[in-house]
Amino acid sequence: MAAALTLLLIGCLLQSVHCGEFKVTMPQTIEVLRGSCVTIPCSFDIGDRFRSNLDGTCKVVWKNEQWTVVFNSSNPQSSAIKGNLTGDLTKTDCTTTLNNMQPEHSNKYYLKVECDNPLKHNFNEQKLDITVKDDPPRLTLTPSTLKVEEGTSVSLKCSAPAPCLSHPPTLTWTPSLGHSQETLEENQDKYKVKTSVVNFTASHLHHRQEISCTAVYNKQDGSTESSV
Repeated sequence: MAAALTLLLIGCLLQSVHCGEFKVTMPQTIEVLRGSCVTIPCSFDIGDRFRSNLDGTCKVVWKNEQWTVVFNSSNPQSSAIKGNLTGDLTKTDCTTTLNNMQPEHSNKYYLKVECDNPLKHNFNEQKLDITVKDDPPRLTLTPSTLKVEEGTSVSLKCSAPAPCLSHPPTLTWTPSLGHSQETLEENQDKYKVKTSVVNFTASHLHHRQEISCTAVYNKQDGSTESSV
């Protein structure tokens, strides 16, 4: 996926749902590239009364809108969608990675936390809408257009969603304008975004030049998806 701007020289989705003491926080929607994984940032609150029930017997279960169990962290490799629980339930972290997402996995998903004790709760008040697409997520280029005077210091930022943390996108600037700095940022609902910032001094050589940012996404089978 690519974003572009033309440089001209002038003049020379946090959502939290409460159910009594119970609350889960995760994104409302996530777009995933076909054949890639998705890391679902997830945390929950069960109130002080139940916190002592969080122990090593606890597991997370993800169900789709048809109430079919698609992932069970107690038996992740036998689940309909394979993956792993990356969060620590004893610390109320239910972050989960689901692997090799396919179009048929596009659905709405609900979380359940279940322990071998009285703690068993369906967080049905909140759903996560996952859409699996053939094309990579869209980039954001800031600013999208720019008019500056020659000799002005320019800073451009390219941002690409990083739904699969084990395979984050690689960002490339065209043409090469100098050193760029890449970081993995986190938005308000804990969703990760890969960013690249490039700084340069505008000159007559940049007048009406199109500057583009391209993201290359690596799938879990080793193939890549990108567009220019």
